Amino acid sequence: MSALDALTRAASLEAVFLAALVEKFIPILPSYVLYPAIGIGAADVWALAGRCLVATAGSMGGALAWYGLGALAGQRRTRALVARHGRWVLLSAELYDRLMANYRRRSLWLTFLGQLIPTVRIFQALPAGVLRLPLAGFLAATALGSLCWIALLAGAGHALRSQGWAAGEAGLAVLGAMVAVEGGVALLAWGLRRRRRAAPAVLVAGAD
Repeated sequence: MSALDALTRAASLEAVFLAALVEKFIPILPSYVLYPAIGIGAADVWALAGRCLVATAGSMGGALAWYGLGALAGQRRTRALVARHGRWVLLSAELYDRLMANYRRRSLWLTFLGQLIPTVRIFQALPAGVLRLPLAGFLAATALGSLCWIALLAGAGHALRSQGWAAGEAGLAVLGAMVAVEGGVALLAWGLRRRRRAAPAVLVAGAD
C-alpha cells in the first residue's frame, strides 16, 4: 500500500467533516480533488455511504455559515465586501450580481443546481442569506445538491480504487474527467451566448 493509499484510508469521519467544511471557505483543494480522495479511502460501500453523509453535513455547515454572514451583513455591506475581497474565494462582483438576480426568481432550483458547480457551490449561500430565503427549503436543497455532487465524485474515486487503481491514479483520472466536462460545458455555454448575440444581427440584415 502506498503512502497516499494509507493516508486516504486513515482519514477519520471527523477529518472528512472538517475537510468538507473548510472546502466551503478556502478553495485551495477543489471539490473534484477532495471528494474522490474521500471515496478512495472508503473500505467498502457502507464506509463510502457514511463518508458521503458526513461530508454532506460538513458542506451544509459551511453553507449555513455563508448564509448567516449574508443575513447579518445585509445587501449593501455584502456587495461592498464582495467587490473588495471576493477574489480571494473566486467570487467576482459580476457573478455575485447574477446570483442575486437569479435567486429572486428560482431560489430552490438554483440552490440545488449551484451545488453541482465547483466554484458556485462555495459561496452560493451568501446571496441566499442576503435575500433571507426560507431557511428550511434552502437547507434541504443544499443538502440534496451537495449529496449528489459528493456521492458522484466519491463514488467515482471508490469505484476506480476497487478496480485496482492506485490512489494517485484514481484521483488524477477523476480530476481529468471533471476538467474535461467543465471545459466542454464552458465551450457549449460560450457557443450558445455567441449564437444568441448573432441572432439579432441576422434578423436586422434580413429586414434590410
